[in-house]
Amino acid sequence: MQLDHGEGSNMKQWMRKRSAFFFAGASLVLGFCLMFLLENPAYSKRQWYAGWIVWVVGIVLIFLPMFVLRSKGGVAKGEGYVQTTVLVDSSIYSVVRHPQYLGWLLMYPAMMLFNPHWLIVGLGLLGMACVYLFTRQEDEHLVEKFGKPYGRYMQTVPRMNLIAGIVQLVRGTQRK
Repeated sequence: MQLDHGEGSNMKQWMRKRSAFFFAGASLVLGFCLMFLLENPAYSKRQWYAGWIVWVVGIVLIFLPMFVLRSKGGVAKGEGYVQTTVLVDSSIYSVVRHPQYLGWLLMYPAMMLFNPHWLIVGLGLLGMACVYLFTRQEDEHLVEKFGKPYGRYMQTVPRMNLIAGIVQLVRGTQRK
């Protein structure tokens, strides 16, 4: 069976996203395992505390969207929390468009702060690049799913810049 151009490009897009997920996940797991096995070349207490702060913020950002999407996203009973039928632009989603991916991304700098070994830093940078790539792909998917409302949302809420999102929220400069 031969795929037409549309199906082929969808297949390529799916493969790129799966590859990015694989490399991001593998680099995170491998990095955290190596973190305990490799000698820490430049350990400091401040770095260790900063690592914990970044890690805690990341964990909150990973789990908070599960509750927000389930409660505000029009998810049908029995469906996964990402099976939203409504564009959610409130709560954490009024600060950043991809809080869960941002949380995942923050695991890498936390890992690098806990142990700044060159191998862990390399894995962290690879993982961060992969997370960034699939957030861009996710935006494309969500534009297809929600159309112009998501396009307007993209113009008002940063993809993953938590600080810019908080500043916008405090200043009230987000357009609705």
